[in-house]
Amino acid sequence: MSDMGREKVKSSALFERGLLSEFSASVLPNNINGATAIPLATTPTTLAALANTSAIRVNSVNDRVWLTGTVGWRAVTPATVGRVDVMFRIWRTAPITGTLIFSTLDSAAALDIDQTTSFIHVDLTPVLTPGQHIVPYYLTAELPLTGSAATIIGPITFTAAEIEPNRCGCP
Repeated sequence: MSDMGREKVKSSALFERGLLSEFSASVLPNNINGATAIPLATTPTTLAALANTSAIRVNSVNDRVWLTGTVGWRAVTPATVGRVDVMFRIWRTAPITGTLIFSTLDSAAALDIDQTTSFIHVDLTPVLTPGQHIVPYYLTAELPLTGSAATIIGPITFTAAEIEPNRCGCP
């Protein structure tokens, strides 16, 4: 690389602000409504994993990870129950035994009502020590109430993006 090229690289690094520097996604091969049938239980079921080769590499304690999820599901509880709740959770490092960083509850009227739940979360502290880290994320779903029933039917989309810290922009 020429001296001029090196200078451009150095110069652009000074003005880098909140740039997306890594991206990973988990999607069903045919990511449409009805593409899968995963029955839920009162214990967490892993729907998607951004782990191993699809884990996010975080190289600074100031980096953030922007996570998104979209899940299609069907309430299949008898109408006498009234409604079905599904708890979606995002875990860092491992499902269930890792660090729970996000959860949200969605509800639907009972008996074959298709729902699509979407959510966004920002992990502000994906790592606590300097250096490069491989950070896996997992998306799970469960039924918080016994006696209800729901099935994940697709789509399932789970994404993670490492975002560099905002920088001063000062020379």
